[in-house]
Amino acid sequence: MVVVAGYKIKLPHYHLLIPYKKERGLTGLKNLGNTCYMNSILQCLSNTAFFMDYFQDGSFRQNLNRNNKTQGRIAEEVAAVIKELWTGQYKCIASKNLKYVVGQYERQFGGIEQQDSHEFLTILMDWLHSDLQTVNITIKTSIENLPASEKAWVEYFKGKESYIAHMSYGQIKSTVKCVRCGKESATYESFSSLSLELPSDANKCQLNDCLEMYFDGERIRGWNCPQCKSNQDAIKKLDISRLPSILIVHFKRFYADPDAISTVYKKKQNYVKFPLVELDMSPHVAPSEKSRNQKLIHRRYQLYGVSNHYGSMESGHYTAFCRNRVHQKWYKFDDHTVSSLVKSDVCSSAAYILFYMFVPEQHQSDMQIR
Repeated sequence: MVVVAGYKIKLPHYHLLIPYKKERGLTGLKNLGNTCYMNSILQCLSNTAFFMDYFQDGSFRQNLNRNNKTQGRIAEEVAAVIKELWTGQYKCIASKNLKYVVGQYERQFGGIEQQDSHEFLTILMDWLHSDLQTVNITIKTSIENLPASEKAWVEYFKGKESYIAHMSYGQIKSTVKCVRCGKESATYESFSSLSLELPSDANKCQLNDCLEMYFDGERIRGWNCPQCKSNQDAIKKLDISRLPSILIVHFKRFYADPDAISTVYKKKQNYVKFPLVELDMSPHVAPSEKSRNQKLIHRRYQLYGVSNHYGSMESGHYTAFCRNRVHQKWYKFDDHTVSSLVKSDVCSSAAYILFYMFVPEQHQSDMQIR
């Protein structure tokens, strides 16, 4: 147990150190009427070591925020589901209470229609952050003296953050540089997931291909340069200024068909090859942030969860692939059914959202992936 930014945090175990019940974490979730999208996300969050410990042992209760829109109810219901999934006593459970509460605050999730798992995840993470946003962000100087990235972080969260934000939110630096005079202007934006485009001219690609497309510079026209006092061509470049402990990567598989008369969505079926270990994000970190924070020079991640989508937008199905921290093996979560999964089948053309966890340097050589 360590204390980080005011939170008591249990560091995840990379090897089995504590005796667990045989089937812990291998409980399925009943489909409550096209809720496979919800089940897929809940299983991935349940297998997020930091979240599992935080919600299961009740640590979250000391940070509950009753003064927001959802009044802490979302966090309580998510915690209840995660706790049940890890008792090892049930083959499957029904998350009826969570679905009911979620539906009260976002009607589309309360019905029986299929929804998008990434949209659900994004809203759920915002709710969880808001439900737990009670800890003051510690700053050692006045906000005006902070580096630009840290100042933007404090202002985005209005001076209070949560365990969710602390562990799973990152920050992007967007730099626009005038082609004529070289004047640069930088802005910062926080994110809970990176949404990446897929190549339109390749059936197979690497995750690094998608990352390079996202972070590569692009030429923009008509930028109002504050130094030239006129519209000029400029180069816009994205870099990471803050990396989270839990990195969530989303593939933009759905797009509007430009040739259709009415709005029709199609799906990209690209097979994306992504690393299960040793995802190195340091090449995409802003040089200015590396020089200021040496911890960003080496940032490697281990995959532990995948939300998959099969079929089309109109008729599809979601599952989850998760690496169980007890057995240190991969499993397929298909609503109420849970089955073992060989490592070679984790990558597929159905991969929609990837869940990565930061691995400290001292643990990297000890990891065993099966």
